Amino acid sequence: MSFTDMMSSSRGPGVIGMLMALLVLLGFGALFMFAFDEGLQGGAQSIESVIVNQAKQILSDQQSITAGREVLAQVPTKVANAKELNRLKYENDSLKTKTADLVSAVAAKKAEVVSSIDTFEAYKDRFRAYIRGKAKGEAMEKLETLSGTIYTNVNIREVTAIGIQIRHEGGQKRIAFEELPEEMKDRFQFDPKQKEKALTQETENFVKHEAAVAAADQIADQQLDKQREVDSAKAKEQKKLAILTKEGQIKGLEDEIRGLNADLDRAAAAAAAARAAGRMHLNKSNTISGTIRLKQNRIATLRSEVLQLRAIL
Repeated sequence: MSFTDMMSSSRGPGVIGMLMALLVLLGFGALFMFAFDEGLQGGAQSIESVIVNQAKQILSDQQSITAGREVLAQVPTKVANAKELNRLKYENDSLKTKTADLVSAVAAKKAEVVSSIDTFEAYKDRFRAYIRGKAKGEAMEKLETLSGTIYTNVNIREVTAIGIQIRHEGGQKRIAFEELPEEMKDRFQFDPKQKEKALTQETENFVKHEAAVAAADQIADQQLDKQREVDSAKAKEQKKLAILTKEGQIKGLEDEIRGLNADLDRAAAAAAAARAAGRMHLNKSNTISGTIRLKQNRIATLRSEVLQLRAIL
């Protein structure tokens, strides 16, 4: 039997009392031996000195016994506290287990609720899609919005989460659900959260479309720049070829003028010889001179064109 069990039993106090009595008897026996043993008395000490020392020792022993009794008096309380601590620890462990079980159960219920909500939302989405799709092509003589705008000869082209797209007498229009009569909102299952989600998706699609258009425009601009570079290079080559052609024409005309000048000299010599001989002679000098002037003018024009082409290059 352990000390704790002994203290908590009905025999514990009696056993402890017996031990205390034995302890006191042993103390007095030791004092008796000390008092009548010369070796223990200190040999040459007087009996009065020995008695004083023994009295001090007895007082010290009595104080120790009192302190021991106080400690022993606290034992039942400590034992009870230890039992209560063990009980509380057991209850705490039990509560922890129950709490963990409850947390798991709550998590499972939350998962079930989320699954049920998702299932219900999916059903609502299918129902909305069916009702809105069925309305496509529906004709109405008149549609009046909450703001008072009236559309006539209305034909519903499409119903979305944002509103309805109609064709009417004045053209086409998308009317937001907030502007529609209450019966149409209820019929087409208007949901502000679904509209917000659809608007967000529409904005994202628009941004993507604009980005794609911008990228396509950039590619087109790059291709146009390349084509311009190619056209510019071709134009330069054509201008260079035109310059070479015109310079060749100038050289040819200059050769022709030199030949005409030789003809002009021969015509003048023939005319002078005919006059000296007194013969009739047809002088071609004027005709040749006119031809030379025409060719010189052409050369001037070609040179001006060459200068203009060179300036462009």
